[in-house]
Amino acid sequence: MSRDWIKSFFREEIFTPGSPEANAAAADEVRFLWKALRLKKGSRVLDVACGTGRHALRLARRGADVTGMDITTAYLRDARRAAKSVPGVRFIRGDMRRLPYKAEFDAAINLWTSFGYFEDPTDDLRTLRAVARALKPGGLFLIDLINYEAAKNSGLTKNWIRRDDGAYVLEEMLFVGGWDPKTVNEWTVLRPGKPALRSRFVVRGYDQARLHKILRQARLTPLKTWSSMGPDNRPPGSAGSRLVVLSRKT
Repeated sequence: MSRDWIKSFFREEIFTPGSPEANAAAADEVRFLWKALRLKKGSRVLDVACGTGRHALRLARRGADVTGMDITTAYLRDARRAAKSVPGVRFIRGDMRRLPYKAEFDAAINLWTSFGYFEDPTDDLRTLRAVARALKPGGLFLIDLINYEAAKNSGLTKNWIRRDDGAYVLEEMLFVGGWDPKTVNEWTVLRPGKPALRSRFVVRGYDQARLHKILRQARLTPLKTWSSMGPDNRPPGSAGSRLVVLSRKT
């Protein structure tokens, strides 16, 4: 994953992890995380690719001790600003493949398809091994991804979204199969009175079997799989469903 690509997509004008829609969903998602990860006051949680910190901040308000890591300086700036009145949370900049921790956390999370962007598939395994290393023995890890097979089978290749700031976003997707399936994405952002913005990015495709396999390779044993983190969570399989997998450090 090149630095140029990080700068072209992970910027607030293109992708906004702190959008009103994302923040509205975060309350239900954190309730789900608290129960699924068996958290309690004082639990140490690592949020890998934390974005603007919408989950980390809510977990900290419930009493967890949270460390959020992200690669994007602008997102971290927003997270730190919001964290000034929230004890028990800190945000650091770093690469998820090189987590500087060993057996420190009770739980870790990686949410909203913040995984699979590296060109080399071995970097995905490096990331999961780094997460496992950061967990205490028996620690829990929850990852949330788009279900590649469900997305491909839905037949949806274009999608328009209207953002709260008045911009329209055209998402175009091309599904590439083979031994290393991927989704090639191109986003076009149309803002009133401003030039159009475009960003192209590639995400590695995971279905349930493939995700479970790479988790096991990282010594993370899958325990349970759902289709969402919201109140309608259920076993995966429906078109458009996500992959939410809970695993334990072996």
